[in-house]
Amino acid sequence: MSAPAWRLLAEHLKRLAIPRGRKETGMFSLEGTRSMERALRNDAPIEEVLISERFRNSRITREQEVIQEILERGLPLRVAPDEVLTELAGGRGLGDVFAVMKIPDPDDQSVWFRKEGRTLWIVGWNLADPGNTGAVIRSALASGASGFVAVGNTDPWHPKSVRTSMGSLFALPVKRMEDSNDWVDLCRQHQVETYATVCRDGEPLPQATPTQKRIALVMGSEAFGLPEDLAAQLDRRITIPMPSGVDSYSVNAATAVAAYALMNA
Repeated sequence: MSAPAWRLLAEHLKRLAIPRGRKETGMFSLEGTRSMERALRNDAPIEEVLISERFRNSRITREQEVIQEILERGLPLRVAPDEVLTELAGGRGLGDVFAVMKIPDPDDQSVWFRKEGRTLWIVGWNLADPGNTGAVIRSALASGASGFVAVGNTDPWHPKSVRTSMGSLFALPVKRMEDSNDWVDLCRQHQVETYATVCRDGEPLPQATPTQKRIALVMGSEAFGLPEDLAAQLDRRITIPMPSGVDSYSVNAATAVAAYALMNA
């Protein structure tokens, strides 16, 4: 007898929890009702959906609306025992709905450069904590950024990043690039003014007035920031003024502050 469809999907979701699984399949997973709602709202490329028996039988209007939209779109919907999704969620309390999705790859440059007026891209360089990556993507969307570029080890499709973004990465073009030089060259090609965020000795953020309509804010790793050789390639360095004895904001807080300042300078 063949395995139930929900069992195969559950095993697939486990595979997508590790980088190798995502790389080999070109897929990632989402988890939770809110993430599912925002994925559906933004026509994200959902392949399959797994829900718990509790979710299927729920009388909560919000949850029934999610199921109804999944069915109306003709998406494969599997129902598994509650304990299966609890295990997938690892005790986080979000595990009543999961989905498998294709990793988008917005290669069309018109996605990045078609907007009129002030345009901002957030670049995350080797962000080690996927929770920080998700939080930065959420701040990027809230600040009015046009896209997020994940460089090096920054992984926007890690399950923790997807959860922390709270669906923001479905509403924002996200591009992953292995080599720093690729996106630096792209910025130069399209007259994008690049800003390196540094903890000290940069241009004070309140005085930083962009000279181009297109700007990119580059955020470095949590522990080490941006390497000097990379910062030297960028157009400007900016520093957020801080009280004496304080050396840095969290990467997400710094992103929110700097993005807001540059978008409204």
